[in-house]
Amino acid sequence: MMSRRFTPATVLALAGTIVLLIGWLLIHRLGDQTWWALPILFGPRWIWLGTLLAFLPLARTRPRRGIPLLVAATLFAVITLLGFRLGLGRIGTPDGDTIRVMAINDEGGGGPNQAQRLADEIRRVSPDIVVISECGPDLRAKFPALVSYLTYRQAQNAWLCLVTRGEIRGWLERGAGNPGNPEAVRVELTVHGVPLRLGMIHLATPRRSLEDFRSIHSIPQLGPHTAAETEERRTESANAVEWIDEGLSEPVIVAGDFNIPVESAIYRDNWSQFRNAFSETGIGTGYSKHTRLWGIRIDHVLTSTDIIPVRSFVGKEVGSDHIPMVADLVLPGRATSRP
Repeated sequence: MMSRRFTPATVLALAGTIVLLIGWLLIHRLGDQTWWALPILFGPRWIWLGTLLAFLPLARTRPRRGIPLLVAATLFAVITLLGFRLGLGRIGTPDGDTIRVMAINDEGGGGPNQAQRLADEIRRVSPDIVVISECGPDLRAKFPALVSYLTYRQAQNAWLCLVTRGEIRGWLERGAGNPGNPEAVRVELTVHGVPLRLGMIHLATPRRSLEDFRSIHSIPQLGPHTAAETEERRTESANAVEWIDEGLSEPVIVAGDFNIPVESAIYRDNWSQFRNAFSETGIGTGYSKHTRLWGIRIDHVLTSTDIIPVRSFVGKEVGSDHIPMVADLVLPGRATSRP
């Protein structure tokens, strides 16, 4: 006979708690550390909300002592597993002149009116810097005329393009010809009179490995291939950071399609030295990549610690399967004290 302390509702809530903790472990610690957890890191996060049903029986018993547990479990699932941000980093941020940075993967830019839609979104958002990943031939052919009021430049060895109000002082490219070699451009810019280094990147996608998991029968054989591809992506990020930081003496912004969420160990090991504008000042999930069933935040605007993010948000859909990530930043020496 079950004791009064361990009622069926209590046991169910305990099981729900364990499942949520397992979800945290899989996403935040094992996601790209253990090959079989990769689909969980990149898969739909909303399915974890189903675990909250386990807390309802306890919340409905009298006295309603289970309600605080249900609330705590909901907050844990939404913030920790879904990646919902509260924008707390906006509190106490300094006043000052800001620059606005946009990062967008335009998926080749070949969709109907896609170049025009992106140009319209740039006019609406009015960024100072726009980093475009997967800047394909169709976009390259049509886009310069649509943004002729801004400085436009495209990489020769990578599908990366830049639109800016600043002055381009230097431009160095790195193509992704070999495994572990990042597709990147290093730009020396002057924006609002402040010299900056801009890292434009498009890192490799784990899409091929994730698609392999669709065949249940092949999963037991995927370990070596998935682990090898993950290691290539880890090396790619490490090489990108080292290259962007090379000889660095100026504030730095890194923007683009990283193809990794912030919960990734690859992100944590290589990119956590930078401030993530949406993680600090965004409100919501900030999912920038969308499929038919779920979204994930893999497009980022990162900054060195001397640049202060004050606001971040996702823009409007422009015809790509990505949505623009936008960040407002206070540059060094531009902050003013509040009255």
